[in-house]
Amino acid sequence: MKKFLLTTIALVAFFSSCGSSDNNKKESNKQDATVSESTANEKSYVKVISYKDFVKNIWDFEANPTEFVFKGNKPCVVDFYATWCGPCKTVAPILEKLAQEYDGKVDFYKVDTDKEQKLAMVLKIQYLPTILFAKEGVQPEKSVGAKDEAYFRSQINKLLGE
Repeated sequence: MKKFLLTTIALVAFFSSCGSSDNNKKESNKQDATVSESTANEKSYVKVISYKDFVKNIWDFEANPTEFVFKGNKPCVVDFYATWCGPCKTVAPILEKLAQEYDGKVDFYKVDTDKEQKLAMVLKIQYLPTILFAKEGVQPEKSVGAKDEAYFRSQINKLLGE
């Protein structure tokens, strides 16, 4: 009975995690169209960036692949997400709220891992959401999975030295 229960729990966890599938993406595209229409007029404090933007503004790992050299002028939070990922959708409004609150002190970015697969591969992003906290002079920290606002706030305050 124990073995059956453990197997069932493992299967539920496996199938409920953020795994890529065409059905997830198709359903998400429908939802995204609705969300995009409703939020088109709202200002976002989180900037969606590409591979090139990451190399230019955060870390040029092409020029310096062995050592992290931060290129930004203030600390940053980078959300690696996918549009079909449920936990990513839970984290997004939290980060948007914090981005507004810390506007001018911390840069907030988002990277769509479906569109920027090369960047995700280079940075070894295997699970979503993965949040990167970076600033000059220290190695960036990664957080994997959905977390609450208090956790993100504490990590941001740590970036700011508070």
